[in-house]
Order: sequence, then C-alpha cells, then structure tokens
Amino acid sequence: MGAAHLVIPTGGLGMNTGVGDAIDISWKLAATLRGWGGPKLLQSYEAERRPIGAINVKASGGGTAGRMKWRAAYRPNIEDDTPSGRAALANLLAIAKEEAPKTFRVVGAELGYRYADSPVICDEPGGPAPNIKEYVPTSWPGSRLPHVWLEPGEISVHDRIADGFTLLRVGRNKVDVSGLQRSFSAIGAPFSALDVDCEAARRVYGFDYLLVRPDLHVVWRGDALPKDLDRLALVVTGH
Repeated sequence: MGAAHLVIPTGGLGMNTGVGDAIDISWKLAATLRGWGGPKLLQSYEAERRPIGAINVKASGGGTAGRMKWRAAYRPNIEDDTPSGRAALANLLAIAKEEAPKTFRVVGAELGYRYADSPVICDEPGGPAPNIKEYVPTSWPGSRLPHVWLEPGEISVHDRIADGFTLLRVGRNKVDVSGLQRSFSAIGAPFSALDVDCEAARRVYGFDYLLVRPDLHVVWRGDALPKDLDRLALVVTGH
C-alpha cells in the first residue's frame, strides 16, 4: 500500500493527486488506530485511489500531447509577412485553439472524481463515468459532497459538518436517527446528524438523506433510512 504516481506537470494534477491520497489514507489510519476501523478500511485505500491516479495521469498526458501537437506546427517563417508565413501562423493557431485548452480543461479530474466499486461505499448501479474536462456536481455515492452555500459567501454545508460520519437530513421530514447513532456507537465510530434546511441543497443533493464520511465523500444516500442500520454502519467503517 502506498502512493506513487508519475504525473506529468501539465495541468498541475500531481499535487492534487498526492493531497487526495493523503486525505484518503489519513482518516482510515486514524480509524484503525482508534479501534473502530474494520479490516476492509485500509484495504479500500488502493481500491479508491489507484483508479483516480490513473485518471489524473491520463489527463496530464492528454494535455501534454496537445501541447506537443501545436508546438510541432511551428515553422521558422511563421513571423514572416508572406503568404507562406501567414499560412504557417494560421495553421499553428488553428491547432492551438483546439489543443492548448486541454492543458487546463481538467476541472472534472480535480473536483469530480468518484470512488466507484469501493468496498466501504454503498454504491448504486449505473454511476456517472469519469469526466476529466467538466465538473458536474452530484451526490452519487463515492463522490465528494458538492459545495452549497447556506449563507452566501460566508457559511457552506461543509462548514457545518463535524468530524466523523455525518447524516445530512435535507428533506422536510426529519427522521429519528437514534437507531443509526446506536449502530455507529456499537462500533465506536463518531457519528452526528446535521439538518440542512436549504432549497439549494435539496436541488443539488437530490435526496432527503445523505451519509458522509470524514473526508466528505458520500457513502450512502436515500429518501428513507435503510432497514438494516447495523449493516450500513459496518460496511462504511470497513467491517
């Protein structure tokens, strides 16, 4: 288990990848040392982060290939005010217009990565495919909880989330969470509930209830709590 990615500097994804690796492993190590992390928790690190590293390497490689392509169109006479010089310049600009943006069109890789097929996430079938170019906010299990302002420019949903696992109650009906609290307490894992009374959050998140883990990735969502609360707590803590 480790983190080593040969990432081309183009796009600046190397640091993003390393920070993501550190965040993923840090809370899992802490959970294991404190005794509530199950045997699958540390094992899930590679299952989650290796595919993300591969996507980021692909994104940086694509940006570099694009840069090399338009630079290869340079000709010594490109600054000459001649028909051939103007044609060389026009050709380079046409290629650069298409290829140069690939260097920085990586916001999807930066913000929209999702841990698919993780053993500690209650995934759903038919999840969105990785999108390197664009970030599309989603609460799909495995995704990082999208940012939503509660007080514009001042307080966001993320600011209100405590350490540990958090159940967001976004719908108008607030279900009793004492059963889920007992399930997490039996394992020794930290748990709290947060009421989010915000129309913007309801629109973005799309479900009445979302369970978020310490690194703010969604591990479960639904419009009603599952019947087997013990199983939910065991799965997301790696037991």
